[in-house]
Amino acid sequence: MIKKLTIRDIANAASVSVGTVSRVLNGHKSVSPENRRRVEAVIRKFGYRPHPIAQSMRTNSTKMIGSLARNLTFPMMAGFINSAEPILNKAGYALVFANGNDSVEHELMIIEMFLRRRMDGLLMTLCDEGSAELRKALKAVNVPMILLDRELDLGTDTVWIDHRGGSVLATDYLLGLGHQRIALLAGSMLVRPSRETEAGFRGAYAARGLIPEERLIVRSDFMAASAYRNTADLLALEEPPSAIVIGGTMMLPGVLRAINEARLRIPEDVSIINGCDSDLAEFATPPITVMRKDFAGMGTVAAQLLLERLGETQPKKSKPRRIILPTELILRQSCAAPAIAGKIAANRRTSARRR
Repeated sequence: MIKKLTIRDIANAASVSVGTVSRVLNGHKSVSPENRRRVEAVIRKFGYRPHPIAQSMRTNSTKMIGSLARNLTFPMMAGFINSAEPILNKAGYALVFANGNDSVEHELMIIEMFLRRRMDGLLMTLCDEGSAELRKALKAVNVPMILLDRELDLGTDTVWIDHRGGSVLATDYLLGLGHQRIALLAGSMLVRPSRETEAGFRGAYAARGLIPEERLIVRSDFMAASAYRNTADLLALEEPPSAIVIGGTMMLPGVLRAINEARLRIPEDVSIINGCDSDLAEFATPPITVMRKDFAGMGTVAAQLLLERLGETQPKKSKPRRIILPTELILRQSCAAPAIAGKIAANRRTSARRR
């Protein structure tokens, strides 16, 4: 049987103390350059890897960061992960992702798992900001935590996307084209992005002295299937909307399907603006105007804030910080003036008379 290499074996081979090897492994700066060089040379020679559990017990650090996403099928999560992970990896931390599946019960289980596994820090989003159980669980967290696009008074740093500003830009653009019957697919009111999107939608109307039609504001969930049903219902109205603002980031496929099945054209019959940019939005026919939101920037900022709280960069105590990332309106070819407003309803009435 091959003997398992120990920290004492490394110390003997490098002619240093066990304490010196331990300080090298844990990144302490108190080791002389010569001793560090000798220890690292022996480690490379024998391929030594410290036992992670034993090391975490000595250092009180697992070097792992837990991140809870409301739903990992959300396409913009790739930008978040690709931005946050390299920053954390460079500082020596592994990023562990978990999917909340839009379930309070599942998210509670994940939070408990993160705490049992002794994560050094957390990057958190939630499916329901109003859940007393989730709020209680997060208040019990005793490691640095960054909240992502959620509005909870927990005394933690938060990173927000400016959904309200993006919604104002989108709605005002459509109003400026002459649309007044604009529908909003707002998503779930259980989370901040939907509430902010609706507030921006109403704010754009109010700034022009107008009031949106309430039945054209649809609060549901963020899924494409729901967006399909809701869009089909809107287009079946006697006076359908001439434009649609899509608040959720996963709704576009359902909206496009409903418009296609209604045999309508974009933008001739109905204009649309999507709640985020994506390959589908960019390469659809026609390309879709979008509210571009900086989810990659959110990953970068969240990782940097967390490392500060962990004392890895500029260790200092400060009040909770709130960073708001701007939203851009990217104009493409899915919007036009409602030059044939009322055509859908007129065609429907004509078809009914013929039957």
